[in-house]
Amino acid sequence: MTASVSAAKAQGLTLGFDNDPVLTSGSSASQALWLGRAVAEGAGIARISVGWASVAPAVRPPGFSPASPSSPGYDWTATDAAVRELSSQGLRVLLNFVYAPGWAEGPHRPASAQPGSWRPDPTQFARFATAAALRYDGHFPDPLHPGSFLPRVRLWQPWNEPNLNGYLTPQWTRSGSGWAPASPAIYRKLLNSFYAAVKAVSASNFVVTAGTGPYGDPPGGARMPPVQFDRGLFCLNARLSPTGCSNPPHLDALDHHPYGIQGPLWHALNPDDAAVPDIYKIARVLHAAQRYGHVLPRGPKSLWATEISWDSNPPDPRGVPIQKQARWLEQALYVLWRQGVDTVLWLQVADSPPIPNYGASYQAGLFYLNGKSKPAAQAYRFPFVTQRANSSRVKAWGLAPQTGSLAIEKLSGGQWKLVRRLSVSNRQVFQTTLTIRGRAVLRAQLGSETSLTWTQGA
Repeated sequence: MTASVSAAKAQGLTLGFDNDPVLTSGSSASQALWLGRAVAEGAGIARISVGWASVAPAVRPPGFSPASPSSPGYDWTATDAAVRELSSQGLRVLLNFVYAPGWAEGPHRPASAQPGSWRPDPTQFARFATAAALRYDGHFPDPLHPGSFLPRVRLWQPWNEPNLNGYLTPQWTRSGSGWAPASPAIYRKLLNSFYAAVKAVSASNFVVTAGTGPYGDPPGGARMPPVQFDRGLFCLNARLSPTGCSNPPHLDALDHHPYGIQGPLWHALNPDDAAVPDIYKIARVLHAAQRYGHVLPRGPKSLWATEISWDSNPPDPRGVPIQKQARWLEQALYVLWRQGVDTVLWLQVADSPPIPNYGASYQAGLFYLNGKSKPAAQAYRFPFVTQRANSSRVKAWGLAPQTGSLAIEKLSGGQWKLVRRLSVSNRQVFQTTLTIRGRAVLRAQLGSETSLTWTQGA
C-alpha cells in the first residue's frame, strides 16, 4: 500500500543530554568536537549540574550578599564557561543546582548525612537562585569578554533526586513506633522558594522539579519510592485524595529519572516505583494534584525525563549488546512519549574513560571514547519504532531528523518497497498506522538518513 499523507500533529519530543563532562571539560577542540556531535544528533538541551556549595563560599566573607551575582565570595567561573560553550552551539541550558554550603544547612547534621544534603535552608536557596537568575538573564557583563554579556538561561532545576538520601536528608523521621515521610515537605519548601526567586527575575524562566530516582525502600530506608514522594510533594494520600497543603508546589514541569533494571517494557516490581513504562503513575499523581489545585500556577504542566540510559557492551562487559542498547533507546523514547513525556535527556554523548574500571564509570554514550559511533547514535538521531496492533495493522512512530518527505519502507524480495509517505518537519514526531499482514521488516528513510530496521511478526 502506498499513500501520501501528512504526519499527524501530536505532542512533540525534545531530546538532549545530561551533564556529560565531554561537553564542558577538556580541551577547546575536544569540547567543540563533542558539542558539534551533540547538536548534529538532534539535541536541543544540555543539563549542567552545579554544586551550590562549589559556587558559594565555604565561609561567608565580609560584605557577602547572597542574592547578588557579583558578590565577593561567589565563584561562577566553571558555570560561566559551561553556559558560554553550550549556548554558543545553540543548545538550551538547563541549570541544575544541588548541595548546600555548610552555612545553609540545617543544624546538627549527622555524620551519616551527605554534606550539603541536610535540611537545606529555603531562604538562603532563594537568595542563591536570585543571584544565578540575575547572572544568566542575558544582561550580565561577561567577565572574560568586555562589552559582551553572559548567555541567557531560561531552564532551571532546583536539586536532584530528592527522594534519595544521597541528595536530601532526612528522608524519614520517627513517628511513634514507625516512620513518617520528611523529604517531600523539605523539598516543597526548596522548590517554592527557588521558583519564586527565578520567576521574580523573569516570568519567562521555566522551572523543572528535581528528577526523582526510580526506586525506593521501605519506610526508614535510604530511598523513598518516587510515587510516594510525589504524593507527599503534592499533599495527596495513597488514594490520591487531597490532604492539607498550605503552600502547594509551584512548577512548570515535573521530572523523573526512569532508569530500568531491564528494558523499556519492564515494569518496576513495587507499586510506588517507576521505570520507563511506569511514568503513567507519576502522571496520575500530577493530574490529581491539578484537579485539586495542589500544583500552581494552574494550567498545563510538562512531564520530563532528564536522565535515562543503558551501558553498552562493548566496551563494558556488564552492559547490554550494542544493538539492544540502540533498540532500547528508541523504544524508551516511544514508551515515554506515549505516556505524556515531552522532553528526554540521554545520559551521555560519549562513553566515559574506565577509571578505575568499567564498573565505576558510565558507558552509555552514543559514541565510543575513540569517537566511533554506536548504533545508538542512529537510534537517537532518527528513532523509529513499530508495534503490531492486530493481524493486519502495524503502528509506526518516530522522530524526523530533518524536514522533508519521509518514506516508511518494507523489505520485499531483497528490495525496499514504499509503504507510506509522510510530509514532516525537522524534529517532528510522526505516527501512522500501516496495513501489513504477516512478518515484515520495516524502516524509515528521509533524504540521506535511514533509521534502524524493525521486524514485526505475523
